[in-house]
Amino acid sequence: MKEKIGYLIHTEYHLLLSIDDAQKKYSDSSKYEVCFILIRYIQFNRLKQDLNIETLPFEVIIMDFDLNLNLKLSKEEKNNLDNLLEINFSSFIFFQEQDPLVIIMINKYVENNTNIYLYQDGLKPYVMNSMKFSVGLVLHDIKQNFWIKKNGYPVKNYFSFINCKKYAQLRGIDKLFLTFPEAYDNWNKLKLEKLTPAFNEKFTDILKRVFEWKDSLLVEKERVIFFMNQPMHDDGSFEISVLKKLMEKYPKSKIYIKYHPLTSPIKINKYKELDNVVIIDSKIPAELFISQLNNSIILSICSTSMFINNENCKFYWFHEIKENNNIARLKRYNLINPTKHIISVKSTDEIIF
Repeated sequence: MKEKIGYLIHTEYHLLLSIDDAQKKYSDSSKYEVCFILIRYIQFNRLKQDLNIETLPFEVIIMDFDLNLNLKLSKEEKNNLDNLLEINFSSFIFFQEQDPLVIIMINKYVENNTNIYLYQDGLKPYVMNSMKFSVGLVLHDIKQNFWIKKNGYPVKNYFSFINCKKYAQLRGIDKLFLTFPEAYDNWNKLKLEKLTPAFNEKFTDILKRVFEWKDSLLVEKERVIFFMNQPMHDDGSFEISVLKKLMEKYPKSKIYIKYHPLTSPIKINKYKELDNVVIIDSKIPAELFISQLNNSIILSICSTSMFINNENCKFYWFHEIKENNNIARLKRYNLINPTKHIISVKSTDEIIF
């Protein structure tokens, strides 16, 4: 009997990592049946671009939900969720803990003796110990538990808010998968396994087909500065000051700005005022753009899109630069760089080709 493997996917990064993982571990169709579950929330603009999922050799389920903790699920949404709960997975892989649908699914699958695996998403695994207490996070955790109960599903832990700032705190997780397990503080002694996503011809070809890549998105691929912004709730002045210095330092290098889907129009307009800059308006993951570059600078404040290395380029985080740094969010925790290939710089002088 085949093992049924489920991936619960909320973002383009989750899809990218799931593709890499599934084609490495579960490509033998005589042994495994792989199912990608793409959850799209009305409130968020994720996974809503054109995706050529027919090219994937896996079953793909796409479901839309209105995740409003003040309202109950609609009849159709509840039926869709109940149908997912009936699937008998051997292993269930997810990326986001603080999501009520995830909690409902895990609570059910645990009863079926399903292996529950948490895969890395973002910096939280590496900064959780330095994160300050968040009233908003605690209140969200409490509110989502009551939402789960209101929709007729069991709440297994009403005191989950106690550890909600911790990573891998949900009950039922059997193993944690990280790209840099050596940098993780395994506070609850879970089994750890290393993720090893890497750009190679097979992987990038699959991504290009799924995300409908066009070479016109990245005309210049040599000796460019590729910058990824992040939703830091700032005015953008710090990033622009860094980019202007790099423009003076490398006047012949084209700067590409790949902005995050949550970037405000005000910030995007500020980027457009810069000279010799190309704004990339695409929901294709930044990782795929990075894979196409050669002899270039990959740059961000501290984006985890840079976790997959391209050995032909140099990677820089500039969150440690003090000059003009007005981003309050960076003061909420001590940011840790868990990688070996990303250089955390304190000055733009350190950013070189």
